[in-house]
Amino acid sequence: DELEYGLSDANLRQMPDFETRVEVLQSMGYLDMDRTVTLKGRVACELSTGDELVGTEIIFAGVLADVPPEEAVALLASLVFQEKNASAPELSGSLKEACERAKALALAAGEEQARKGLAVAPDEYVAATMKFGLTEVVYEWARGTKFADICQYTDVQEGSIVRTIVRLDEMCRDVRNAARIMGDSALFEKMEAASAAIKRDIVFSASLYVSGA
Repeated sequence: DELEYGLSDANLRQMPDFETRVEVLQSMGYLDMDRTVTLKGRVACELSTGDELVGTEIIFAGVLADVPPEEAVALLASLVFQEKNASAPELSGSLKEACERAKALALAAGEEQARKGLAVAPDEYVAATMKFGLTEVVYEWARGTKFADICQYTDVQEGSIVRTIVRLDEMCRDVRNAARIMGDSALFEKMEAASAAIKRDIVFSASLYVSGA
């Protein structure tokens, strides 16, 4: 809803860089030359969790399609987790490759905005939109590792881990809705599997952490 509002003429005209933002959305494929929202733009409107542009770029580049559900949800955690100061994860294999691809897409999105004249520093844009501090934790959680054990992979507080995973389930729902719009049944099913993998035990119980989120 936020992006849909953000794409509306009435809201964009209130911004001093209205025309520049329109040019960015057109050049990236979110609006056509008539300023009509495209399929890519409609998908972005479904993403209410995390950065809509980066999330959509990841979806359309097929990054999620190339990894199993537990790695896909671990990657999406980088869009949901918000803390800057977290211990670096130890990633390897296809998950590490997927995260690098996602960072490259975020960098390209930042560069395009800067190229069109917006006050965006590409490196800072990547750092602001993607935080991998809980990527390894979420990967292990999705694989069935016990909560007490996943906490050993990070210095992030338990309450933050719980809140991130709860928000991550919302992100899975958003991507599932996007997949429905795109007619991508494989991605839809992958997000269902990813959601099922993280929606268990203490994280989704009526815990003190969740009620205080």
